Amino acid sequence: MPIQPIDLQTLFAHINQVGKEQAVLKEGLHAQQAAQASELIKEKMHQDKSINESKEVNEDNQKIKSENENGQPGGSNTGTGSDSETTGEEKKKMKVFTDPDLGKNLDISG
Repeated sequence: MPIQPIDLQTLFAHINQVGKEQAVLKEGLHAQQAAQASELIKEKMHQDKSINESKEVNEDNQKIKSENENGQPGGSNTGTGSDSETTGEEKKKMKVFTDPDLGKNLDISG
């Protein structure tokens, strides 16, 4: 179907209006996205500055673990029999691997 000259005149008259509508739609999308981004940033900043409740609650989170099992300062052993059993289990869990081939001397002569 060929385009008639009268149709071209009508199209050219409405090109500016269509272009403006398209620009408004594009800008509206960008403005909406920017507003959502700023709202998300505010929400995350609020979460960072507030104290949030722990989501996972289990027995391990509720225990207070002593850092020193021998009862030296810094550890909190009450002297009950159950503590000696737990320290043996904790020792098995907390074994640290040390490599005998690594030395403890530093060569700073360079």
